[in-house]
Amino acid sequence: MKAILAAMILLSHVFFITACHKSVDAPGGNPSQVATSGTWRVTLFTDSGNDETNNFAGYNFTFNGDGSLTAAKSGGITTGSWSSSSKFNIDLGPKSDNNKPLGELTHDWHIISVSSTEIKLGDDNTASNEFLTFSKN
Repeated sequence: MKAILAAMILLSHVFFITACHKSVDAPGGNPSQVATSGTWRVTLFTDSGNDETNNFAGYNFTFNGDGSLTAAKSGGITTGSWSSSSKFNIDLGPKSDNNKPLGELTHDWHIISVSSTEIKLGDDNTASNEFLTFSKN
């Protein structure tokens, strides 16, 4: 009897951990389908716990079905690429002083949650305390 109870407790913990690892509330469970529907803005960006969201004020992001990505602000357009499978990958160039702030988004982001109006991402290295949220325009 104790063995059965221990097995049930172990399975419930595994289920809980797995269920909390990735929450996706998207049509068909497909973050790519959500991302390619419309334009997006950054409504949260933290790096090492510092809120740097204002660095992205005025940018509109378009995730195209062909894997290309545009970041537009005041008539200027920066292009990059993106993909989504088990991670949400963004490449807007290197993280450098010459490519701020967009280079900060270049990363293979862990998908926290996806809905029709919001994509929440985080760094899989929890020590970095890096989070990114896109909200639909």
